[in-house]
Amino acid sequence: MAFPVLLVCSGNICRSPIAEQLLRARVEAPVEFGSAGTLARPGMPMTDEAALMSRQHGGEPDGHLARRVTRELVQSSGLILTAAREHRARVVELFPRASAYTFTLRQFARLAAMAEVPEGDGRSVVAAVAARRGFAAPVAPDQDDVPDPYRRPLAEYEVAAALIDDAVRSVAPALARVR
Repeated sequence: MAFPVLLVCSGNICRSPIAEQLLRARVEAPVEFGSAGTLARPGMPMTDEAALMSRQHGGEPDGHLARRVTRELVQSSGLILTAAREHRARVVELFPRASAYTFTLRQFARLAAMAEVPEGDGRSVVAAVAARRGFAAPVAPDQDDVPDPYRRPLAEYEVAAALIDDAVRSVAPALARVR
C-alpha cells in the first residue's frame, strides 16, 4: 500500500497542486500524493499561471481539480505538508493528532536536509525527519511559508514556484526512502 502524503494550501489551485505535481514527478517510491485546500471550492481547476509554473518545474497539471481538506483526509494521511503556517494550524484543528505528522513544506525540507533518513515505511521516514524539530536553528516565521500568488502578477507565481521547487529538492530524496 502506498504511503499517503497530502499537500495543503488555501484554494488548492496554486501552491499545493504545484507541490503535489513536482513531488509526484520526482519521487519514485510507493508514495501516493494528493492535495486539498482549507478554503477550496471543489472542482475548480488550477490557475493558468500555476499550471504554467508546474510545467516549467517538471510537473503535470492536467486534470487537477480542487478539493477541500477534511478531517478524513487529514486522518488518513501519513504526512501533511502545508504551504503556510495558517494551513498547518487548520489541519491540526481538524485532527489534533496530526500535529505529529504535519509540517509546512519549507519546514519539512529544512529538517529533511539535516536528518539521516533511513529506508523504511513512511512513518519511520517521517519520524526521522520529525526528530530533527528540536535541533533546527530557529527561523523567522515567514521563512516557513510560501506566499500566496493568487490574483497577483506572474512574478509572484514565479517566486512561489521557486520556493516550492527548492523545498521539493530536499523533500523528494527523503520520501524516496519510503519502501
